[in-house]
Amino acid sequence: MKRRIITLIFAATLAALVLFINFDAPLVAAPEIARFYLDHFNADTHTQNAVAAIYLNYRVFDSIFETLILLVSVSAVVNLSWRRSDD
Repeated sequence: MKRRIITLIFAATLAALVLFINFDAPLVAAPEIARFYLDHFNADTHTQNAVAAIYLNYRVFDSIFETLILLVSVSAVVNLSWRRSDD
């Protein structure tokens, strides 16, 4: 029981820290950035679709690492849920 409380406190503190750090982050991109991508996606990526160009060319590493983090997280949850409880 004590271990669960410590884990819960740690998770809540970590979540609060992440929210505090990202509190000032803008929710939408600046119009200049959006205009740049819309004006240059065809020349940079040689595609006709702006969404595909942004997702598959500009943000490909971001997408790969998000998928990797999701895989590691799910693996950790499965691994920890199959463990025997100390309680």
